Amino acid sequence: MTIHYPIVLETEDGGAVSAYVPGLPVYAAADSRAKAERAIQSVLTAYLEAHPGTRTDAQVRVARVSTRQNKIDIVGVAALVGARRSAVKARASRANGRLGGRPAKTTKARRAKSVR
Repeated sequence: MTIHYPIVLETEDGGAVSAYVPGLPVYAAADSRAKAERAIQSVLTAYLEAHPGTRTDAQVRVARVSTRQNKIDIVGVAALVGARRSAVKARASRANGRLGGRPAKTTKARRAKSVR
């Protein structure tokens, strides 16, 4: 079973990076983001070994702010990575049904396969 724990990394005014796990007493700090990530991983590992089965009910949501419309929406974390489908992928998804967004083989590929 896989359990996901949200981790927050914040850069302080002095340049230090602090990291914590919302809902758990797990904190770390370092002078770079990479070191803070390694530190919080180590602290979280030690905490979970000492407290097996620990879970947090923390959920991550993102505030998407539109400055043109003065509008704030609360969205899921997929908004951070731009989970939009491309027009080609959307078209392929509709055409292929259960195959999802995988484009169908091109005509050239089909011809090459039938010649073999």
